[in-house]
Amino acid sequence: MKVLLLDFYQFLKSKVLVLFLFFSFSVFAQSSFKLPASKKSDKIRFEIANNLIILPVILNGVELSFILDTGVGSTIIFSVDNKESLELKNASRIYLRGLGDGEPVEAIKSLSNELRIGDAVSANHTVYLVFDESINFSPRMGFPVHGIIGYDFFKDFILGINYSRRTIKINDPSQYTYKKCDKCYQTQLDFSEHNKRPLVTARYRSKSKLADIRLLLDSGSGSSLWLFESEKKGITIPDKSFADFLGKGFNGDIYGQRTKIEELYIGDFLLKEVTTAFPDSIYIQGISLDKREGSLGGSVLRRFNLIVDYPNQKISFKKNGFFDKPFHYNMSGLTIQHVGFNAIITEKSNKLKGNTTTEKNRVYLGLNGVVNEKTLQLSNNFILRPKYEISDVRPNSPADLAGLKKDDVILEVNGKKAYQYKLSQLNDLFYFEEGKRIRIKIKRLGVETRFTFVLKKVI
Repeated sequence: MKVLLLDFYQFLKSKVLVLFLFFSFSVFAQSSFKLPASKKSDKIRFEIANNLIILPVILNGVELSFILDTGVGSTIIFSVDNKESLELKNASRIYLRGLGDGEPVEAIKSLSNELRIGDAVSANHTVYLVFDESINFSPRMGFPVHGIIGYDFFKDFILGINYSRRTIKINDPSQYTYKKCDKCYQTQLDFSEHNKRPLVTARYRSKSKLADIRLLLDSGSGSSLWLFESEKKGITIPDKSFADFLGKGFNGDIYGQRTKIEELYIGDFLLKEVTTAFPDSIYIQGISLDKREGSLGGSVLRRFNLIVDYPNQKISFKKNGFFDKPFHYNMSGLTIQHVGFNAIITEKSNKLKGNTTTEKNRVYLGLNGVVNEKTLQLSNNFILRPKYEISDVRPNSPADLAGLKKDDVILEVNGKKAYQYKLSQLNDLFYFEEGKRIRIKIKRLGVETRFTFVLKKVI
């Protein structure tokens, strides 16, 4: 994608800044969203992927998809590859540091942009464009995700997030009235940490006691729960745990221990056998561990319909149809990502059916956008098919013991061509059924090989 940076002379002259993020960004200018004067609310639909809310947004007239993330303070763009052009105004260069063990990443800070979410408009919006290609959620999601928005949006409205119907109702705080809800749990949001990232209090049953814990409300994490070890709170890693890849931060991959805890209480709502990650200490060195004990992620939040009220600093939980679903984890040890698509030359035809593919003419095209469809005819001569590869293999996992390796290209799974799956469908194969046999065909260094393994519980 072509990115047009206005005031580029200012960009070249700007002083380099280093911002310490730790799931948030320092905000230098407050921009506000507003609904039209004639409206007191608006309702928009969203998608759910990996337990994350994906919102349609319009930035300077260009349609994009953003993750709605309570864990960040500012608006960040990290991928714009599948769009023709995007104009960013009043640009200056900075460096950003976040969670992970890598170096700060280069970024552009851009002022005075117009951002629309439904009927809500921010006419003077600050965005950050991150250049590091490794900070791109699209390969892990299987479809285009261009950025993240958090506090910038939440601070101006009372938002009703209905995970069941996949809708968000945007409410003008000055005209909103709370309805009586006997089956809801309402509690305060604590903004004492940098005033942008909300903390909530939950209760966690450790080996010895039921303890109150302060958790970052983190809708931008697909995990259930992250906890930081604490002798004072009695937070320790259970005996049954395993080392695993936990996710990607702004400065690299994050590793730690994965386990389950027996009980987590949100008000009187009891969640049992909750999958929990304990990140290794090297990845959380910048977090004030005396202020919070972990993060509450999307796998827990999606079990509720929420009213998130930043202006009055409170949140309401009402359990929905997902509440009683068991918590699962990946029993294969594989992390798979989308890495572009194969362009396969076909015989000329006006119809997709009946086309004969010529495998020797297969051409790999890089990730210049993500193909949503299983196949997409580019012309009478080409079909585009998603390409998946293994991005991580957990040591001593069933996949590792079978011989699968990072960068293996996946061709077939259980007798079905890989491109016939959505990425979410591929991942689902590894989560739910212990003892399930997985047959997988891969390509490694040009050689096609078949492997078989059986899903096995570790915890």
